[in-house]
Amino acid sequence: MFAKEGSATIGGKKDAPLKKSDRRKLRDRSLDILFTTGGDESNDDNASEEWASRAEKLINDAIIAPKGGEVLSRKLKLASGQLATLFLRTPSPPADGVEHKHDKGSADHQTYNDIMQSYPTTWPYHQTTQPILLEYEDDDRKLHLVPLIPLLAALPPPLPSSPLTKVVEESSITDAPNKSKQYKIPNISVHPQVSKYICRGADLMSAGIRTFPSPWALRQSKGLVTISIIGNPQPAAIGFVDRSLFREYCYPKNGGNRGEYDASAYVGVGTKGIGVTIVNCYGDDLWKLGLPTSTKQVEEGGSLNPLTGGAYDNGNYGNAGFVDGKYVYRILQEIEEDDCDEEENANEDEANENENNAVEETANEMKEMNLSDTNEGNAEQESDNNDDEEKEPDPEPDHDDILVAAFFTSLLQILVNKTSLPIPVSTYYAKHLMDAVPAEGPKLDLKQTSYKKIGPFLLDMAAEGVIQLGASKDGKDKCATLSGIVKNHPDLVAFKKKWKAENGAMTSSEGKATKKAVVDLFIVPRHIADILQLDKDEVMAINAKTEERKGTGFLTKKECNAIIENYIDREELKDPKGKGKVLVNGPLCDAIYRVSKKNKTQDQQQEYPTSVKRKDLIEKFFNKMEKGHALVEMPGSRIVKIGRGAPPSVDIEVENRQGNKRKFFTRIRGMEEYGIDGKSLSNDVSHRFACSASVESNPVGRPALKKNCVEIVFQGRLDVELTALLTGDEKMSTHGGAKNSDYNLPKSVINVSLRKGIAAKKR
Repeated sequence: MFAKEGSATIGGKKDAPLKKSDRRKLRDRSLDILFTTGGDESNDDNASEEWASRAEKLINDAIIAPKGGEVLSRKLKLASGQLATLFLRTPSPPADGVEHKHDKGSADHQTYNDIMQSYPTTWPYHQTTQPILLEYEDDDRKLHLVPLIPLLAALPPPLPSSPLTKVVEESSITDAPNKSKQYKIPNISVHPQVSKYICRGADLMSAGIRTFPSPWALRQSKGLVTISIIGNPQPAAIGFVDRSLFREYCYPKNGGNRGEYDASAYVGVGTKGIGVTIVNCYGDDLWKLGLPTSTKQVEEGGSLNPLTGGAYDNGNYGNAGFVDGKYVYRILQEIEEDDCDEEENANEDEANENENNAVEETANEMKEMNLSDTNEGNAEQESDNNDDEEKEPDPEPDHDDILVAAFFTSLLQILVNKTSLPIPVSTYYAKHLMDAVPAEGPKLDLKQTSYKKIGPFLLDMAAEGVIQLGASKDGKDKCATLSGIVKNHPDLVAFKKKWKAENGAMTSSEGKATKKAVVDLFIVPRHIADILQLDKDEVMAINAKTEERKGTGFLTKKECNAIIENYIDREELKDPKGKGKVLVNGPLCDAIYRVSKKNKTQDQQQEYPTSVKRKDLIEKFFNKMEKGHALVEMPGSRIVKIGRGAPPSVDIEVENRQGNKRKFFTRIRGMEEYGIDGKSLSNDVSHRFACSASVESNPVGRPALKKNCVEIVFQGRLDVELTALLTGDEKMSTHGGAKNSDYNLPKSVINVSLRKGIAAKKR
């Protein structure tokens, strides 16, 4: 959220000090966010009560500031356009006593409980102003108060979170939150190598998560989590679990199994997508906001972090593992574990074994930088403990066989779909070879093959005569493009026969992008349905052929025509005196022919017909209907989108460049309505037509854009080429870049406008 430089100072308003009453409210809210409310008073865990009491005293001193200092509020405008309030704590005067003058080497001889009890009870930053809390509204208008890293660094570190796979008894699910005192915000652990990406401003991907809290813990914190490094328990970042991950993990379909949870299906190696959206992290602009101006002053005085003995004001929150805002290292070897006697329980042996496994896992990752191997080993060990017979690890697949099968399958797909050659090897690998790997079954990992990379494999296949490769322009890369396929090669012919026998005939529709079409829909106005006493089921499309339209009131032309035909038959309105005519009764006259008061002029006498042609009546009935539309994928007639009014248009506009009537630039907007990402389209068009492009989210002097929409400006005149590319009609343009399009939008939604003085292209 604060990855960009200057994002912590945007707003234009000065910092304002908070009143004492506002500070009290802010303190109460902070305590409610950080700790669970209402504990079990009969619990004899005095150590837990003592550190929790010290933590609450620190929160009180940080926000109320009874011994000096102020809490300031700063209005910010976030990168997403939302307004936020940042609360900052000014330096407090150092207190007299030994609390702020620890021996830097004393941490090496302290137990875990000693360190927990030695955390400060007063604000430890005496030289720098630090951000402590952030308040902002999300897209759903929900207000969030988030504690920031400088405040979390002054508190005792949170307990380690659960492993990815864990079985929990039903009683523990309800009893766990009722301990005497504990943090409400759970912690997530990641590998030290991941810290450099987080410090650069990246969100935490789900594949990088090594430990994950239970569903009830996440529900309790509303998705807010801290992130620490394995071997360094002090939080390095804080953020919210991704919405989709939070929903699927905490509220699984059918309720899930109450007595157990398994996070390995949602996070860890093999998963994709964002796991945690970072709000504040070590190394971002908020961290830069609290950097000291003088190193000498920090060395002369100030509170020391009990974890490693560093000064809180040194710019790294007193943690020796935090380095220059770029990386977080392990420090566990500096802490003895003599405090285990107070926390022994029935699961101690299992916890120690899991900790040893975690240490071995991270050591292997540091040596090999291969996260997948160690995680698979842990997953297999945990699954053996849960079910020895049903979850035995399968034998490792032969990735060479998977690669060869996918290679020949991709060649057959290219031949059937008549894909034009040559194509770059990178495009072939991403769009053809990987797509040919079966969705069900083992995945292809090139690093596990004997070739290690795609280049040596293709060169080997070219040497056997299966394919032909093209070199790069400079001749250095002999495997730059796939230029040809030998259709009658014995290996390819044999694989084709085997493939047909197992899967049936291959059709050209497989792997080919579907086409989209716009279908006109109609809605019967309520007053017309009431006047004519039409069947409600027919009006609401209860018996529609597609599930998407059932009960929506969106009717096709055929269904709407059937409604008026049924009304004519029900009321027996066929005119016996005129062929092809129908009688107009009172309700029909009121519903269709009566002029509204707005359209009626003074002294106007309206004459209503008594008999009209059936064709004219049906046309008049359709004119009274409200319009709608549906975006349909063909073949299959699957409705992608349905809505009222005319379908949204994709606007293409061509303008002259300023001061030069021979040069142009082309604008396009509205593609997001059809699921096309603006940046992806910009990159694709730039690559296809060799033109420069710029993406504008707020174009100056242009009509305002919808939220999350952009306008793309391309160099040159590309109205015909863009239309051909978006519609998939290669005959519209002779440019080769318009071929092999995957967009396939209907032509009716493309709106091309030419500014004054620009003539249409001749075909």
